[in-house]
Amino acid sequence: MRHEIQRAAENVAVAPTEFLNAAEVAIRLRVSRSTVYNLIASGRLTAHCNGGGKIRPRGLRVPEAAVNAYLASSIITPSEVAA
Repeated sequence: MRHEIQRAAENVAVAPTEFLNAAEVAIRLRVSRSTVYNLIASGRLTAHCNGGGKIRPRGLRVPEAAVNAYLASSIITPSEVAA
């Protein structure tokens, strides 16, 4: 019986991670695509590259969780605004 429960738990599908392209990230952050590429280059935003390009990497995808984490880490308090 326990083995059947463990196997059933292993077969449960996990929701797939949604990936966003640079334009979609720019819309969510309300910044330009260049700013998104700069955030990725500086390491402040994680991304996966699925292909290569001469100027900008083609197929660049940012996990939605990384965008949410970046937004959560950029929250400031009112006292920080006044300073």
